[in-house]
Amino acid sequence: MAEDAKSPPQGTESLPKACQVASPGQGVTGKAMEMGDMAAHSMSDMGEPQMASMKAMQEMNRTMRATHGIKDPDLAFVCGMIAHHRGAVAMSKIELQSGKDDQAKTWAKKIIEDQEKEIAEFEAWANKRGQ
Repeated sequence: MAEDAKSPPQGTESLPKACQVASPGQGVTGKAMEMGDMAAHSMSDMGEPQMASMKAMQEMNRTMRATHGIKDPDLAFVCGMIAHHRGAVAMSKIELQSGKDDQAKTWAKKIIEDQEKEIAEFEAWANKRGQ
């Protein structure tokens, strides 16, 4: 019971339970973290769509870093792909809100459709794996 009350490792909060249990949390630090910090410093001259895209990318990277420590390579792959696909969906939604080009918007819609389907498949697989 005490295990159930335990918070998920940092960076895995939005991932399926199997990913949370297998992950030690924020794995990569150092250069990867510095790159995120450098990007944050240059955000002052960005518009709203760029800020939203940067935020989506940072969240995706945070969650993906948390999956790098998962020892089971299959589970690590699936959990990392969930984070990666969610980032693609978030960036595609920003394109739909802010973009002007019809082709780019068509691609964004297709990405959302395809990747949300794959996210559901990955989550089902991870949930089954965690049983």
